[in-house]
Amino acid sequence: MDKLKLTNHIKDIDLKNKMFKVIDKVNSTLKNYDIKHTDFLNPYEVKNAVAILNSNSDIKYTVDGGYEACERSTIFIYPFYMEYEDIENSLKFIQVEGNFKFNSISHKDYLGALMNLGIKREKVGDIIIHDNFCQVIVSSDICDFIIMNLNKVSRNNVSVSEISRSEIIPSKLNYKDLSFTVSSDRLDCIISGLYNISRQESLKYINGERVQVNYEKVTSPSKEIDNDSLISVRGKGRAKIVQVGDITKKGRIKIQAKLII
Repeated sequence: MDKLKLTNHIKDIDLKNKMFKVIDKVNSTLKNYDIKHTDFLNPYEVKNAVAILNSNSDIKYTVDGGYEACERSTIFIYPFYMEYEDIENSLKFIQVEGNFKFNSISHKDYLGALMNLGIKREKVGDIIIHDNFCQVIVSSDICDFIIMNLNKVSRNNVSVSEISRSEIIPSKLNYKDLSFTVSSDRLDCIISGLYNISRQESLKYINGERVQVNYEKVTSPSKEIDNDSLISVRGKGRAKIVQVGDITKKGRIKIQAKLII
């Protein structure tokens, strides 16, 4: 498969490099008839990878994130004559438990504890948070390392154990409903309203490549935002735009959103 031809339309360098890695794995499978898998990818990265994989009928692939409602997934690539059920799965599942009764432990705390062990983000799938524990989907090559070395999350002692896929318990996201008005449905205006910051500050996040819309990195402040868009601002959090609504008497646009907390 021709890397340059298949990725010519991709402008984001980080995304292009990830797709190069996907193509390398496909070429290895085509040449050696072996089984390959990607690191964990977000939905936008998966969408781009699948478009590439669909261009070759001599391989099969399966997108698997460990459970039905997952956000981050691994793509398994294998010869056309094999079935996914015959492949030794490289996903592992761990549970992190602790006495968090007097502390609120966030996704950021769990992820930070893992990153502090020197683990790369792409080796970690979804982090599913519950009251006194969380479940994490990880690459098999780091599972034992985490179990042996992760003993604290945000200054709280924790114990870590491996669990099975069937023990994964999906969690519901908690939201804070927001309602505000903006002068335009441009991205910079929406971010300003979501996080109650100035337009100038929202531009800093966008220009600093810290903003994603539906998991795609966006560097244009003039991008128009539609209903059901998921906006992520690194350092601020994520929000779902429920409705870009009616125009007020003063000519401003009503926005209904849910801030993920």
